[in-house]
Amino acid sequence: MTPAAQSLLREFDVSLTAVEQALAVVNAGLAHENADHLEVACQSLQDALLACTAARPQWLKLQPADPRLRARLEFVRSGIAHVREGMARRAAGVQRALQILLPSGPVATYGRGAASFASDRRSDASFTSLSA
Repeated sequence: MTPAAQSLLREFDVSLTAVEQALAVVNAGLAHENADHLEVACQSLQDALLACTAARPQWLKLQPADPRLRARLEFVRSGIAHVREGMARRAAGVQRALQILLPSGPVATYGRGAASFASDRRSDASFTSLSA
């Protein structure tokens, strides 16, 4: 293997290690349910993934069948799927809580429904102003 290829492989290995570490931090953030920590962790995971995917096509040309790196890529893929599933579960819980606090649909505070005051009279032009 040429020195350039070895350098490229090391660069990809470093970026893949950064993704694995960022994924571990995101999983820890999900476990502790700290929104601020989770937001920072997700941003660092996204940055690490962007750096890794930039190096991946060149790596595939050089080492298309390295089983160790393939196993690591599969681990990252399944970890990201796990994070996505965890986020979806938490989002569903938040949606249910919001539905309870802020029900959707035409709920009127005063009057018959969601229509504005005297909208039935405005539509047939029989609405008149009050005079003193």
